[in-house]
Amino acid sequence: MLVDSIGGGEPVLHTLRLVLAPLRLADEGEHVQASGRPEDAQRDTRSADAHWSDHGFGPWSLRDRENGSFLGVAELHFAGVGIEGIAADEVEAGWWVTESKRGEGIATEAMRAAIDDLWTRTRTEHVTAYIDAENEPSHRVAAKLGFVVRGPGRGRSGEPMTVYEFRNGV
Repeated sequence: MLVDSIGGGEPVLHTLRLVLAPLRLADEGEHVQASGRPEDAQRDTRSADAHWSDHGFGPWSLRDRENGSFLGVAELHFAGVGIEGIAADEVEAGWWVTESKRGEGIATEAMRAAIDDLWTRTRTEHVTAYIDAENEPSHRVAAKLGFVVRGPGRGRSGEPMTVYEFRNGV
């Protein structure tokens, strides 16, 4: 992974196939096209800007290294309240990739780079994730990254989830 910066000193991560940059409000339109979910795009881009400004880390936009197309998001942020099994002050990871690119290992590649960056720039000792029981692809990504099951939990809407944890090996 290569790390460089853009104007203002923001980090940019380069992997074999991807470029990761802080998710910004300017990404909202492409987020909508890639996800098909305007409400999520608005929420994600607005909260990402604030999280990066307040904490120096946050969600990443995922772009194809060859053509620059928006492929998804690699989330890293404080969980906040409302997730049973994860404390509000724990860093929570999440990921999504546009439907046409799923199953290609993009989420794993992106999250590996994002988490490695988190370890180098913060004192975070572990990262959590919560995944719906029926989202088998995300369970596979978590396992490939080294997350282990912490136990059962519930999402903000009360839906049952599996809570994962990944510890910094340093």
